[in-house]
Amino acid sequence: MSLSMASPTKHPRTGVYWLRQRVPAKLLPLAKGEIVEVTIAGVSSRLKLGESIKVSLGTKSPAEAKIRAAEALGQFQAVWTMLDSAPKDLTLKEVVALAGEAFRAFELLEDDPGDPDIWARLLEENSRAANGETTYPFIGTEEQRYYKAMESRFGGFVDATLRRQKLKVTEKTRRKLLEHFERALRDAAELLTKRTGGDFRLDARGDKYPLVESTQHSPRPATALSLFALIDHKQKTQSKRPDTFEKYRSCLRDFVKLTGHDDAKRIMKTDVRRWRDNLIERGLAKKTINDQYLTSLKVALNHGVKEFDLLVNVADGIRDERDPPVINRSKGYTIDEAHTILRATFRGTSKDLSIPYQRAIFWVPWICAYTGMRVSEVTQFQGRNLRADDGVPYLLVTPDDGSTKGKNAWAVGIHEHLLEMGLLEMLKQIGDGPAFYTPYPEGTELGAPKNHRSKDSAARVSDWIKNEVGIAAPLNRPNHAWRHTFTTLSRSAKMDKEARDYMMGSRSQTDARETYGDWPPSVLNAEINKLPRFEVEDTGWRPITTKVRPLAIGAASNSASHKHNRT
Repeated sequence: MSLSMASPTKHPRTGVYWLRQRVPAKLLPLAKGEIVEVTIAGVSSRLKLGESIKVSLGTKSPAEAKIRAAEALGQFQAVWTMLDSAPKDLTLKEVVALAGEAFRAFELLEDDPGDPDIWARLLEENSRAANGETTYPFIGTEEQRYYKAMESRFGGFVDATLRRQKLKVTEKTRRKLLEHFERALRDAAELLTKRTGGDFRLDARGDKYPLVESTQHSPRPATALSLFALIDHKQKTQSKRPDTFEKYRSCLRDFVKLTGHDDAKRIMKTDVRRWRDNLIERGLAKKTINDQYLTSLKVALNHGVKEFDLLVNVADGIRDERDPPVINRSKGYTIDEAHTILRATFRGTSKDLSIPYQRAIFWVPWICAYTGMRVSEVTQFQGRNLRADDGVPYLLVTPDDGSTKGKNAWAVGIHEHLLEMGLLEMLKQIGDGPAFYTPYPEGTELGAPKNHRSKDSAARVSDWIKNEVGIAAPLNRPNHAWRHTFTTLSRSAKMDKEARDYMMGSRSQTDARETYGDWPPSVLNAEINKLPRFEVEDTGWRPITTKVRPLAIGAASNSASHKHNRT
């Protein structure tokens, strides 16, 4: 449906141009009273339809007014088409993308999320609606009650989004939208609750929501080059770990939130500089800004230059050049701090946590202290990877359990103090599965989940050290500090450097000879036991361990350079 082309009209007093168009006669009964949204030069206006529609073009320039008028007329046409069309059934992807609009609207608040009680109350009210609870007496079936409650709570969000997208949907699709908007707002409230506690680490909750593919306004040019499409293509043509690309996407989402688009060809150097400055204002560390956020954008743009028709990487050369903070203390825990934390493990946590998390708070600090392993390698450890060679037990770190450095596998010796404390018995009792988080469903690829449950386990330990034990962690990294402590003690104990680096999963990148040969567990055992004991009184308290069938003797694994037998 089309009308004669309306022309911009200058306001006689202000000189600003306006555009007015009559509503098609056949649509008047449908249009009267409808609220529509029109966006001109990035400014959105909500307009109530009568016999005509009128919008300010926001400019006094005749030439610019003509350009903006064409943009507005395209949106008017989309409104007439929407009103004249039958309600549309949306695909699941389209429904989730629209729900993502609501998530992203709340996500804008994450830099300064305010009072956590706000989000707790929002979660509670949303939960009541999702359970079909209404604020007034309602007579009807359970299903009618459920959708009445959902409509009352989330209908306004759905209506606003449909207006922006010029969409008219069927009742079936509307019900889907209500359900997915509830999930999106729950995700947003949980994210903002996390931010109110000062946790500003990358969060992948929003990654599940695709961008809305709208042609109604701000159309994407036919030659546009999406940042996310570039990352998708790069992932198909390279063999980096999947979680690396997920981190790229999370950082790019942050960039797109600032710029309002993901077209690599429209990105200006000023956009990148503005983003960098915004990241600094938000208090992110120099290393995080350079190595995660800016690198993600540069990787996407470099791929566009190399393999597509992007002319230049406008992010090249833009970095956070601030001086690093002055370190006035050790990067690791002092002996006194280490003793305080390890002593506190015998008290457990005051929080009502699941059994795996309680085990983590007790065992993870001890294992990190005596092995120097990365906390993720500890919290993702599976009972089946407690191994033995000629009666010498050891831990097998393997990418089969989750992410490891370079996708490598290696063995780690077990200090005799850990054996005396009952580490082997605990791992045997939990069985083949994870020691420190609730298992995934059978068949899940453990390297694949974007938010591996072991990360939450590690975060619980970190939170416990900072907030319950009360230790101010070096560099604000409570779990990583153990690697520095372990390294310092290994030097005092004159541990073999190659053996130490092998067990820490950080072998030399320059000396190829260090990759030759195997590391027998007996050698690793001798080296790890050079470390002095942490002399802390053992009260005998241990967290509950759910008993399952004992570990059976297993076949050798090919995932590390030595033959690994189950203990």
